[in-house]
Amino acid sequence: MGKRGGRGGRGRGGGRGGPKNGDQAKDVRGTYAEQPMFNDTFEAYYKAQEILSPEEWATNMETLRSVLPTNFRFAGSKANSAKLLELMKKNYFPSLQDVVIEGEKVPSPEPLPWYPNNFGWQYKATRSAIRSNEGIKKFHEFLMAETECGNVSRQEAVSMIPPLLLGVQPGDYVLDMCAAPGSKTAQLIEAIHSNNEVLPTGLIVANDADYKRAYMLVKQSKRLQSPCLVVTNHEAQFFPYIYYKAKNDESAGEKVLQFDRILCDVPCCGDGTLRKNRMIWKNWHQNDGNSLNKIQLAILIRAIHFLKVGGRVVYSTCTFNPVENEAVVAAALNMCGSAIKLLDVSDHLPNLKRRPGVSSWKVMDPAKNMHDKYETVPEKYQDKKVYPDNFPPENAASLNLDRCLRIIPADQDTGAFFVAVFEKVEPYGGLDEQAAKPATGLKRKAAEEVAEEPRVQLDEQPETSQKKDKNVAWDGKHEEPFVFVPNDHKDITDIVDFYGVKPEFPTDQFVVRSLNPVYKTLYLVSTAVKRLLSAENSSKLKIVNTGVKIMTRVRETATSYTFPYRVVAEGVSTISPYLTDKRVIVCAKEDIKLLLEKEYPMTADMSEMFQKSVAGLATGSFIVRFSPDDDCAGSLHEDIVLPILRSPMSCSLLVAKEERKSLMSRVFGAHFSVQMGLDKDEVAGAKDEAAEDDVSAAPADDE
Repeated sequence: MGKRGGRGGRGRGGGRGGPKNGDQAKDVRGTYAEQPMFNDTFEAYYKAQEILSPEEWATNMETLRSVLPTNFRFAGSKANSAKLLELMKKNYFPSLQDVVIEGEKVPSPEPLPWYPNNFGWQYKATRSAIRSNEGIKKFHEFLMAETECGNVSRQEAVSMIPPLLLGVQPGDYVLDMCAAPGSKTAQLIEAIHSNNEVLPTGLIVANDADYKRAYMLVKQSKRLQSPCLVVTNHEAQFFPYIYYKAKNDESAGEKVLQFDRILCDVPCCGDGTLRKNRMIWKNWHQNDGNSLNKIQLAILIRAIHFLKVGGRVVYSTCTFNPVENEAVVAAALNMCGSAIKLLDVSDHLPNLKRRPGVSSWKVMDPAKNMHDKYETVPEKYQDKKVYPDNFPPENAASLNLDRCLRIIPADQDTGAFFVAVFEKVEPYGGLDEQAAKPATGLKRKAAEEVAEEPRVQLDEQPETSQKKDKNVAWDGKHEEPFVFVPNDHKDITDIVDFYGVKPEFPTDQFVVRSLNPVYKTLYLVSTAVKRLLSAENSSKLKIVNTGVKIMTRVRETATSYTFPYRVVAEGVSTISPYLTDKRVIVCAKEDIKLLLEKEYPMTADMSEMFQKSVAGLATGSFIVRFSPDDDCAGSLHEDIVLPILRSPMSCSLLVAKEERKSLMSRVFGAHFSVQMGLDKDEVAGAKDEAAEDDVSAAPADDE
């Protein structure tokens, strides 16, 4: 959702201040349930705005004081989601009907009426209901198992709206400017992969200003394992210009990085999240929105610079406040003139109840006085606590601000949200001029002119740097570089031979995070990411993570393996379509059960088919493929591939504990006891795998 950047909020995407992660306001079901749910200034401020009638506002206040329902959506491909939806209704819904707990009926799950294909759902079961009812408990376990593997995403309903309106296609270049914690980024990744290609041509850059929250973003997106994703750490309004070529290079081809779609889910005061962040009742202050307006506008203008002509920007917040909503939209429209237009999306998501944007509003000063015009604000507050862009411009009525979307909690039992959708119809600023071919004489709204405005600072074109090594791509300060492994490197040719890698696999897109010639971990990036990492000034990017981990080097002490690289769990789905049957075998259900419940099952205890299949395999890593049958008790309905490490006498499934639990539920419909150390946290094989799978994915290798 829009990120809270005010008092008690999370300074994000250019915002500053707010508590550390451990101090963030908790869910209404948690510790802060006793927090009084009233704030006289909040109510006075919004009643004066007349966003709703007095009767509607009273109803809205009642909704804000109620518990927010749980929402989830089916992720992944349309076909996979449709099968899971059918399975959910068939296997779990019968036990969720007419449930009564402590005299109160628990509503069964309901589809979000506006979410496409009924893939978005709402459920109002409490935690106590989950604990006390077996049917609800099994349904909850189903959701958790499918969430672990990325087929289901728990996400607030209104948070799902901006990515849907962005309209991302598989080949698009997409920038998510204020991305953490990553639920909307996950939607964007799913859209890029919607044609089911393992290596799409598109690109996702997910940025966040907070370094720790950027790692949270990495963890959230890991379930999807996209080689098209780059996670960066910049204040959004200063996101750097990236040049594919030197400034004086006038050869054909793209010169600068621009995007087809940009999401600006900006830092805001967050009062639309009152239902789950009760501390906002106590901490809400009128000054927050007035100050955040400047940052929000700067982020939006930066996005418009990065947008390709014909591209789309979605601006969103989780606040009712017109100073953070329509005021920002109006200022951007006036700054950019005919270069952008505000789109009418009333025909999108037709069953979504939305209110139109407003064209008049008031601004409250620190003394709680309301103002219609900037000129009436006391001088001591002007440009300190209240700013000109907080107010409606004189031409507000002609800007079509009613095309904006206001989502009101009482309308469909949600949080509050604001969305505006822009299209860039003409060049705007220096990047568009750089992107054009030399001497085209494009209409110029110069970046230098915009830079004169202190509210929107644009950095100068950075000087390019000489690469020390032709294989070294990104080389950030104080970080290990991204180094592309040459096609003819012995490790690569050996991997191709040992695993039977097909010729169409892009071995030139393997990257490592060290100049050490003994590679520890191999990552795979898409063509678009490789191009970005290899850009002339890519070192300007503060990259937190990119690439899917495909293989790691087996520990030197493990002398029983004939090959030094093993396939890891995160990368098995990415590389398996490019492998012949040389190191891939079919696995029966009884073998899957044994591999899941034991750490090192003996090969002699496996099925006869399994033993015959591995008999001719050299020790080391291989892959098993399992196809669920019609009587599969769990939710699994499509083939899965899993990495195995074979020693002379046993085999080990290279999957961490939590994913094992998910697989147990998906294949067998229940959790069964794990043996031989897997019931403990300190498991040798799983622990090593989990350590390598930490959220700091793609870390620098040890020298």
